Amino acid sequence: MANFMLNESHFPYVVFLAGSNFLTQNVSIKRPDGREIKLEYKSGSLNRLDRLTAANYGLPINTNLCKNKFVQYGDKLLMLQAASIYTTGTGRRWTTGEMFEIMLEIAQTSLQVLGSDVFEQLTQTKNKGN
Repeated sequence: MANFMLNESHFPYVVFLAGSNFLTQNVSIKRPDGREIKLEYKSGSLNRLDRLTAANYGLPINTNLCKNKFVQYGDKLLMLQAASIYTTGTGRRWTTGEMFEIMLEIAQTSLQVLGSDVFEQLTQTKNKGN
């Protein structure tokens, strides 16, 4: 799917993370037998956020990254298309309302970018015709 977006100025993909592998804060879990276990978010054996952010150009999580980023490298301009990665931070599941609000923001940003692209195409065509 991502290859279809290579010519676009936006990348409206969202990843919702849940579970103990995606903590951003320490969490205590009470087991059924009554024991309490502390999960540390910086534990390398538990946390997988570092791998995801590395694969996502090191861009921040819980951020709308729908608009493509451009980086100048020497005489080249590189376009970065990054998914918007969201985590609850505590490992809990997302509510439908929380996911809806994030997806609505991504959709609005996507439409804003598409509108700008269409406006640019229309004005370039009009200027070329004069």
